[in-house]
Amino acid sequence: LKPFWLKACTRILVPAGSMEPSSCPDALQAERAARREAKRREKEERKVIREATRLRNALLCDQRAHVRIAAAEALYGAATLPAADELALAHEDNLGDSEPSGPVAPTAASLSGLDLKSFSLELLPSAWASLTSLDLSHNELSELPGIESLVSLTELDLCRNCFYALPPALRRLPKLAKLNASRNYLRPNADFLVLLLQPPGLPALQELDITFNKRCFTQDLADLLARELPSVAVRVTVTYPKPPGAFVGDAACDRDATLLRSQLEPFATFALRRRLVTTFGQEPYQKVGPSPPARAEVMKELLACYARAGCPNERRLLRVNGTPVEPDLLAELLVELRAWAARNEHHQERPFIHARTYMILRSPAEFEQKLSKGSSEAKRAKKKYDENERLWKLAASAMASVDRDFAAKFTGLAVTQGFRGSPHIDTTNIGPFYGLALGDFADGTGGIQVEVDPMTVAEVNTKHRLGKVDGRFPHWVAPYDESCERFSLIYYQTEGEVTPQTTAVFGPVLDGE
Repeated sequence: LKPFWLKACTRILVPAGSMEPSSCPDALQAERAARREAKRREKEERKVIREATRLRNALLCDQRAHVRIAAAEALYGAATLPAADELALAHEDNLGDSEPSGPVAPTAASLSGLDLKSFSLELLPSAWASLTSLDLSHNELSELPGIESLVSLTELDLCRNCFYALPPALRRLPKLAKLNASRNYLRPNADFLVLLLQPPGLPALQELDITFNKRCFTQDLADLLARELPSVAVRVTVTYPKPPGAFVGDAACDRDATLLRSQLEPFATFALRRRLVTTFGQEPYQKVGPSPPARAEVMKELLACYARAGCPNERRLLRVNGTPVEPDLLAELLVELRAWAARNEHHQERPFIHARTYMILRSPAEFEQKLSKGSSEAKRAKKKYDENERLWKLAASAMASVDRDFAAKFTGLAVTQGFRGSPHIDTTNIGPFYGLALGDFADGTGGIQVEVDPMTVAEVNTKHRLGKVDGRFPHWVAPYDESCERFSLIYYQTEGEVTPQTTAVFGPVLDGE
């Protein structure tokens, strides 16, 4: 049996006619055109050989049975291998107990997991026109030239590829009943809706899976498809509005920071799934197979695992002290903070955080660089800095007394009054931050709590102290008497060289509870 990839290569024809230079000026243009055509054909030949070599290597070297059989189908146009009876293949029942005498016309085929970046179905043997099921999942495809030739196709799996749009040629598959386009980059734009909703659309479609496409996330889209395609079972991952049970509260400010679930909410769903595997020994989610459970189910199972481990709500608590700041400087800061609060009563620049007053100041080094480019945002940052310059300089002096290097590079200062709870992760920070708290609240309360590991939380005492915390871990403000006065300064960095994420807290641990 002559390999199909070799047949494909031999079909790349050499242009007819001599390629020797012509002495006739009238032939010069034709000669150049012939050379361009020869280069085009040479490029096409290299592409064919490259893809054929990839498939051949998969056939000869890959240890996964389903990958080897898929490579054989692509290369030879047959659904059998010389050692097919020794392989645990998913479609083994279709092969029978004996080897067929020659190539067969398969009804189902898989090219899953071959890392194909570009693949033309025109390279496949003509026998593939009889296919009813084709699995192209787990590749890097973004288009499907020639797909319209598979007129018998009823099932098509495009899961985990790089499609930004559904191929328009799908309209020319009159029998297509099941389409899996999950985990791509589909956008619900006009082309997407026209292909699905404008007649003739996909007339035989019965099942459509577009789950885990980040742009296809709204309940409005799910409702539209359900309404316009009543005979189609449509699956969409809805994240807006948030599905019932997915989160407790709409934002960090709505959550009780003393509850374990609230402390876990800042994590993405995949991080919660990973914790089930790495911390509690559950089986990992298989990429091939059914979709993973929704966030609400994952959170419910994770909380049950914590309860079985003896941590139904409270985890082990460590205590760390920040570095004390000079009393005279603290006194000046407190006077300035009280004056700031009087000028900015109920000023709130971060509404998802529970705080009476919240303001962000940017460093002069940051906004001055952007002012030269005409940035309106930089102009607003400069205006706010000018209004609070003394507060910035006092805060910078406190920082320099503890960490001179960080005092020279922090790019933002969050000034707050009455900050409470609010478990969150600082997604834009490029390294740890420092926190300083002032006021008449009790020492040892109102510190910064941060997750150290899945079973441990640390509380950093920042009362009149600068405590260093990596805000890229979930963190929140510990309880304190809310009738008392509490101001805080948070020094952070969002530009510059990224500091690797290592530990959540810095400094010696005092005790554990």
